[in-house]
Amino acid sequence: MFGILDQEQLSSIIQLMYFAFTTLSTVGLGDMHPRSDEERLIGSMVLLFGVAVTSFIMENLNKMLFKFQEINQNFEQDHKLSQFFGTIERFNGDTKLPQKM
Repeated sequence: MFGILDQEQLSSIIQLMYFAFTTLSTVGLGDMHPRSDEERLIGSMVLLFGVAVTSFIMENLNKMLFKFQEINQNFEQDHKLSQFFGTIERFNGDTKLPQKM
């Protein structure tokens, strides 16, 4: 089991924590990997920071998209209303509708 059972408890906890953070952040394990507990702790903190920053960015992007959709919704409703009145004018023999309407 990768020698985890032969190490001190703190060292095993750090290695398992690093593996968990690496898995949760979907970084995966590559050719470059930490070899000491200090490197694993720093790597874990970087991974957690990366996930937090990515979540923050995605949340703001989502808010921007909803705001953009909200702004466009008013335009789309006005455009549909304009098309509706244009269709009524065509059925009315291209006669303009009364202004009060």
